Amino acid sequence: MTTAAPAADVVVVTKPKRVAGVIVTGHGFQHMYADGFLVLLPIIQDVFMMGPVALGILSASRQAAGGILSMGGGFMVDLFAGNRGLFLAGSLFSMGFAYLLAGISPNAAILIIAVSLGSAAGSFWHPVGLGILSFTFPKDRALLMSLHRSAGSLGEVITPFIVAAALLVTTWSGVLVGGFFVIAIVSAMILFILARLGLPRRETVSRTAGAQFRSIGGLFTSRALPVLLIVSGLRGMADRAIVFFLPVLIAQLLREVEDDPSDARIAAVVAPYLALMVGTSIVVSPLIGAFSDRAGRKPVLVGVLLFSTVITGIMIFTAELGPLFLVLVGLLGIFRFAGANLAQAASLDVAEGRHIEGSMIGLLWGNNAFFGAFSPLLLGIIIAWFSPPGIDDYRLIFPYAAVVSLLATVAALFLPPIGNPRRASA
Repeated sequence: MTTAAPAADVVVVTKPKRVAGVIVTGHGFQHMYADGFLVLLPIIQDVFMMGPVALGILSASRQAAGGILSMGGGFMVDLFAGNRGLFLAGSLFSMGFAYLLAGISPNAAILIIAVSLGSAAGSFWHPVGLGILSFTFPKDRALLMSLHRSAGSLGEVITPFIVAAALLVTTWSGVLVGGFFVIAIVSAMILFILARLGLPRRETVSRTAGAQFRSIGGLFTSRALPVLLIVSGLRGMADRAIVFFLPVLIAQLLREVEDDPSDARIAAVVAPYLALMVGTSIVVSPLIGAFSDRAGRKPVLVGVLLFSTVITGIMIFTAELGPLFLVLVGLLGIFRFAGANLAQAASLDVAEGRHIEGSMIGLLWGNNAFFGAFSPLLLGIIIAWFSPPGIDDYRLIFPYAAVVSLLATVAALFLPPIGNPRRASA
């Protein structure tokens, strides 16, 4: 198969800042919708009577589906670069429709399939949007990655409170069904605005799929990309363990001090923790990204991973509802997304000049999804096996995540220098 592919380093840019603004804003809606599901997770767990292993299967399916489409989607985006606007809008619309199906699922099996489809559709946003930002702003790559992530974080901060309020007047199913109509309108607006603005583009020449694969494969001849994939995957394992099971843990802790809390009450308690975990990263993460554009990726990434390991270790001994636990969740959130942003920017640094931005983001997200899919399933088995008789103790997420995060920190020490600290003076 032969298709048009980027051939020149010069990017022909049409209103790049406005296009970046649309992509960054759209990412906020993508996370506002997809991650709102986590607020509903303790309620859905009760409705379908799901234990830790079943929850692990749900998360594993969600991650695996997203990873598969990220990898294949990134490759296709680079081959069919002229359809990026349609890809972005289609990603949001398809995600919303899949979660609508989840909202009307009659059983856990259908729910898992629908949520997996929603995750796959939503994940397609990242290789498209991040690829555009990367080749349009190469000197501020990590900063743009961080702004993109911070917009997603803003969506995640707002969502828990919206969901908690909505549960006062509707059910978890009503939230997912109603959300589809909102995301459908947003996706139509994105398609219209990007069509009016025009997307950044390169001069193109014919490139075969085989040439695309060879360009990617050539990056594995040095240790930078393989080690980066290991580091990013391990970081993702720890992150997925905490993010997916934290709402369930908070619901468990609430039930230990209150008898039969309502769905709205559970969501109201879960909301501040999830909001704070992502909210603290909105300002700090772009600053860390900008610093790494000047200092290099490796030292900043090692520091971020080490901090996350220490905080997670402390949380082993403080998993009780209250101000201290809330503060620790916020501290963990400060550097949580910074690690993902740095890994993304580093992968694009490694691939610079090869015109495979979408493929690299897809490869990184697919790699993270592989590790991330294995992680919650393994953790679910650990919780079921090592919990006291008659109870599933989700406090076990913290020792598990601390060990995995430590492994990621050690692996990061073997990275070669990545990124050009002199870019700031270019």
